[in-house]
Amino acid sequence: MDRCQLWLTTEEIKPERLEDATVVVIDVLLATTTLVTIMERGARRIFPVENVEEAKQLKAKLNHSSILTGGEQGGKAVQGFDCAHLPDEYTPELVKDKDIIFLSSNGTRAISKAKQAQKLILGNLRNVNTVADYLNHASTKDVIIICAGSGGHFSLEDYVCANLILSRLNIEDVKLNDAALFALNHPYNSKEAIAELLAKGRVGRNLMKLGMEELFQFTVDIGASESNIGIQSEGELGFIPQKLRWE
Repeated sequence: MDRCQLWLTTEEIKPERLEDATVVVIDVLLATTTLVTIMERGARRIFPVENVEEAKQLKAKLNHSSILTGGEQGGKAVQGFDCAHLPDEYTPELVKDKDIIFLSSNGTRAISKAKQAQKLILGNLRNVNTVADYLNHASTKDVIIICAGSGGHFSLEDYVCANLILSRLNIEDVKLNDAALFALNHPYNSKEAIAELLAKGRVGRNLMKLGMEELFQFTVDIGASESNIGIQSEGELGFIPQKLRWE
């Protein structure tokens, strides 16, 4: 790794700068947390989409019975979809061996804008250790960590996740942009302090107000997941096998 950059919103994505880069897309609350969880619970593939029309067209194109549509727009369930965007909706019984078409306001939009990357993987608080391990062994000169943000604005939980990934990288003598440099010099070390901070953030407060403390605790369980999920050959999301992670 020669260069490492942190981009703080989807709007910062410049597709032409991604072709030779390994990219991490982060949308902690909730897209990248839900997407990784769906794969862990037995889904065959996930197809991230940017809008409802793309979801409908893709479902018609795939044209088989083992398809589920899920996600949200503006934080609300999409009419006509099978599921919304919460991890608990995607039980093993529901998703096993299914293809999932998934839409979100921020996360899947960031994935779509960054799909030209040489490699693209998903980051969340639960899999920060696995993501960092992958980046430390990846044969790439450029690493770009992208926070999906929220409607073009800074997202606290995405930034904290990026911060934790950066703090686990072997980046001595690596050229950093200003955002990555700032993050590295302001580390977060305590899981309890991180959970307390994120509970005070905009989305964290909303989850608490809605009585979703269990969901919040699930998303901030740092290092609980060893799954590495990334874009595959046809644009779908799937597991990156251990033996292929560093090729």
